[in-house]
Amino acid sequence: MDVSPYSKDNRTFLPIRYAAYALGIGDDNITWDGSAQSVTLIKGDKKVQLYVGSDKIVVNGASVTMDVAPESNNGRVCLPIALVAQAFGATTTWDAFSQSVTITAQ
Repeated sequence: MDVSPYSKDNRTFLPIRYAAYALGIGDDNITWDGSAQSVTLIKGDKKVQLYVGSDKIVVNGASVTMDVAPESNNGRVCLPIALVAQAFGATTTWDAFSQSVTITAQ
């Protein structure tokens, strides 16, 4: 990764592309809209949209409020991985000792 994962506001952030890869989403299903500052991720029948600076996540057209927003970091957009993973039905586990997140995709 060209931007390291980091923790902020009790959330772990990953760059968009690597968050998507961790969830089994390929390049063909990752779309960045620079003018809207939004990312769309698609996997199976799930379409998830996030906007930089917005605490809204849109899952198949339904908007849900998150407690943190995606943000720009060193020229890359980083997503709160646990919330994005949950939107795709995956689970995340935080290991405080190793400071790591495990993502279990479905």
